[in-house]
Amino acid sequence: MKKVLIGCGVVALIPVCLVAGLFIFMIIMAPGNSRVEAPTDFSKSALRANPPAPLPRPVTLKIVTFNIQDTWVVGFNRPERMRRIAKVLTQLDPDIAGFQEAFIDEDRKILTDGLINSRLLFHQYFKSATGGSGLLLMSAFPIKEAYFHRYTVSNAWYKFWEGDWWAGKGVGLVRIELPGGGGYIDFYDTHLQANYGIARYRHIRGAQLLEMADFIDETRTGASPAFLVGDMNTRMDTEEMNAALEKAKLRRVMNLDSRIDHIYAVEDPRYAFEVLDTMIIPEKWKEGGKSLTLSDHNGYMTTVRVTPVQGK
Repeated sequence: MKKVLIGCGVVALIPVCLVAGLFIFMIIMAPGNSRVEAPTDFSKSALRANPPAPLPRPVTLKIVTFNIQDTWVVGFNRPERMRRIAKVLTQLDPDIAGFQEAFIDEDRKILTDGLINSRLLFHQYFKSATGGSGLLLMSAFPIKEAYFHRYTVSNAWYKFWEGDWWAGKGVGLVRIELPGGGGYIDFYDTHLQANYGIARYRHIRGAQLLEMADFIDETRTGASPAFLVGDMNTRMDTEEMNAALEKAKLRRVMNLDSRIDHIYAVEDPRYAFEVLDTMIIPEKWKEGGKSLTLSDHNGYMTTVRVTPVQGK
């Protein structure tokens, strides 16, 4: 009986030891989580120092935002989903795409390799912190510059089951050169603090939104049209979202409700923006007898006509 009790005690201690070990591991890893392995010094931007000419003619762009849930633990069927996402996007043929939660190196390669027969041949990933920012930007046109800002506020480091602090969330920018001397596009992608049912996280997200707005204001060339996409973890009509929209002069360029995933253009007197169409990216399919979904988020593609305004 004594041996049985000892055995039961040892078994009961296993989960305690595992949790304690994980917590100690997190404490050891935390100091190194401050790193950002992405370009951050936008003062070196040649296109910001010498802005390009405005667009010489109208252009129609198909723009995608998609949180693809490429995460450890809760991101199931990842390789199958990455291949399917690549197939769907190849068929939809967007010009620019901003992904969120593209955390895992091998899976990003599956996605980018799967797009080899599409026009999305140029891509930029922003490495940040321990988990990486999860922000992957892809374009049918050459990416000439890329910069990243990691948000200075986040949830607590010890809440590793939430992951936001360990991901080093932020906002990324790529400057895209349109073909045939057609000018440039400033394209931003972000992923903001999640809710997790915690009211005070709204204030964290609000602070991140203002940092995002400042980053957009400070990094834009001032001559090129600018767009922002992302999983913002808030609806478009909240107080914190409205503050950021006003600060960065953001205008929504979607014609349907997308809940927390959004696509915006930066208002500019030199350009008129017309939304031609917005669609939900199909999310369900069957493979090998299994019914699968692309992600726990809907993807969205909006088609926008950008027209230079004469005399501006």
